[in-house]
Formats: sequence, C-alpha cells, structure tokens
Amino acid sequence: MNNFVRLTAKIAECGELRFTPSGIPVLNLLLKHESWQIENGQQCLVKFDIPARLIGNQAELWQYRINDMVEVEGFLTQKSLKYTKTVLRIQNIKEYKG
Repeated sequence: MNNFVRLTAKIAECGELRFTPSGIPVLNLLLKHESWQIENGQQCLVKFDIPARLIGNQAELWQYRINDMVEVEGFLTQKSLKYTKTVLRIQNIKEYKG
C-alpha cells in the first residue's frame, strides 16, 4: 500500500517546540494550501488547512518560520491512538522557491 504526500503550502501556525521523553524535538504545524487543480476537465480551486508534525532536528530549524512557503513530503496518519484526526507527518521539508 502507498501513503505518500507531496504538498506545497504556507506555514500558517507553529506550535511550541517540545521534546519527547528521549529528547527528540517535535514541532506541530498548521499548513495552509491553495491551488488550482483540474478535475473532470474543469479547473477547480482547492483550499484547505492540514495539521502537520515535524520530528527530529529539523523541528528546531522551522519553529519560527510562520508564513514561509514550503514543500513537504511525508505520510498521513491519525494524530494518536486516542485522537483519530488526520495529521501529515513530515519526513522532508524545504523552502519553496516557486
């Protein structure tokens, strides 16, 4: 099965940097996407916000980058065993140059 997402979006919100019990940095983000897509031969304006989580050393680098356009790659999963809302777990992130 495949579960791979590549998305260009703006960082709309950055949560507070926190650390797991083993000292790994974790940063929760809210990404805002807007684009025109083709659906059934017609142009369609697509807008959505998606919560995302960045784990590891890159979390520290992106904690103050609100309003930056980024390209992210990762996978979708539920937030936790208890909370089943979808979250994008970011594996790669880079500044989007357009």
